[in-house]
Amino acid sequence: MDTTALPDGLIPIIKSTTRAAVTAMVAPGSTGPQRVEQLTGYSPGQISRWGGDAHKDLIPLEVVFLLEYTSQKPIFARALAVMTGHKLVPIEEGEGGDTTDLTRDMVDLMAAASALGVSYGSALADGKVTPREREDIRKAKERLQDILVRARRNLADLPVADGEG
Repeated sequence: MDTTALPDGLIPIIKSTTRAAVTAMVAPGSTGPQRVEQLTGYSPGQISRWGGDAHKDLIPLEVVFLLEYTSQKPIFARALAVMTGHKLVPIEEGEGGDTTDLTRDMVDLMAAASALGVSYGSALADGKVTPREREDIRKAKERLQDILVRARRNLADLPVADGEG
């Protein structure tokens, strides 16, 4: 952490929010910290220090974004909103003419395509594709296909601008 002076009480808020975000990453077969380790490559000790009140280490911003995106739980965003007197509310589904759906589609497409590439890369790294790796690839392809279908539907639902046809 740099030497920027933070307002009193901010560090405990960051630490408790970090603990909540790591806990929210729990998935079948892994704890929250284990999943964060798998996603980020940070050690269990480092992940623990991010949430430990006795340590000055803070969670890196790129990890905050990754956890919020992966979990789809805006834990840090909600904490920031509350601290600044705002309220975080979900985007309404199906707001015709709004490009918010397209933006979400673009982000999801990039993430799913990247995940598919990682699945293939991991499977091909040793020249042997295990049944588990084959299943990971299948799931990643299926997710990408689902997002493509949703993106196609969202694009088709946009109103046609005047003069276009």
